[in-house]
Amino acid sequence: MSITSHAWGLSGRTGSDSRPVGRRARRVGVAVFFASVAVNAALGIYAVLAPGFGETQGKILGTSLCLTGAVLVALACEPAWERKLLGLVPPAAAVLGAVGFALAIAAIWIEPEGATWGRVMTTIFTVSVAGVAASLLALARVAPRHGWLVHVTFALLALAAVLFGLLPWFGDDPSEWFVRALGVVMIMVAAFSVTVPVVHWLDRGALAAAEATGAVRFCPYCGRGLAGGLGEEIACARCGREFTVSTGTAQRGST
Repeated sequence: MSITSHAWGLSGRTGSDSRPVGRRARRVGVAVFFASVAVNAALGIYAVLAPGFGETQGKILGTSLCLTGAVLVALACEPAWERKLLGLVPPAAAVLGAVGFALAIAAIWIEPEGATWGRVMTTIFTVSVAGVAASLLALARVAPRHGWLVHVTFALLALAAVLFGLLPWFGDDPSEWFVRALGVVMIMVAAFSVTVPVVHWLDRGALAAAEATGAVRFCPYCGRGLAGGLGEEIACARCGREFTVSTGTAQRGST
């Protein structure tokens, strides 16, 4: 059994055209990540061995750590971004992560007064982290009967991002009901976020069996539940891929 696929509704750019760009961006990101790790390690060793590690060196180390964090966020979002999962969530999470770390670098060097700067950073980082988590969880392939787990997890992540993002703006004494509600939501987010990868692992056999029979029960790219048979043109509403299942050698093309 093979899958002939092509992208659709992508403003003339096909999936095969976008992959080389994704690979180049990934290589650049990985190179920057390892370079920043090497700089952080060198600065850390210098801090341990040098007797006069001062404020400037500490700011340089903090800046390097922020650059590493920004690259890590982008790399975490890239697989879902390349597969066109969750629409604008992966790129938005990567951009917000870069903005948040840029604000953190500015705070390291200019040391702004007042709480507004920190509150803005906290809100931005909260939304970015929620987007990163959703981008990683979107890679899970679960059986259609378990699809609701993924949807509930995404909804809880969105709710947690809203509540946690608002928390700094309530000042030092937020209301007790808000804190309790946030705690309940965070516990549920943790429980569902751990459950989705486990279900992904448990469903791998069922998904492989469905693929082997020739009947389509899920999208081969994102795992969304579908229905179809050999020779049928099938479109996935989740990732926007269109494909045809056939016997023989796999071919990939575009319209």
